[in-house]
Amino acid sequence: MSRTLLMVLLPLALPFLAYGVYLALARRKARLASEGKLPSWQKAPWHLILILGVLLVLGALLYYRESTGVPSGVKIEKSRMIDGEMRPARRVE
Repeated sequence: MSRTLLMVLLPLALPFLAYGVYLALARRKARLASEGKLPSWQKAPWHLILILGVLLVLGALLYYRESTGVPSGVKIEKSRMIDGEMRPARRVE
């Protein structure tokens, strides 16, 4: 029974549970806003902040990828064992 619960029922029920929690929070937020009791931090455009944060992380990762490592077009010979001796990786000209 526990395997069936984890593999079938839980994945089917989780989206509905998540939507229910979202709906309850959205209704609570709307009620607080209509009463004028909404905290100021909840008025921030969180979706825009999240999108900008993701874009900044992606930009930083792309910059790091392009600014480090071996330049494109350079051939590298992998490290290998020759006669019991380990030869390090090297550039092939």
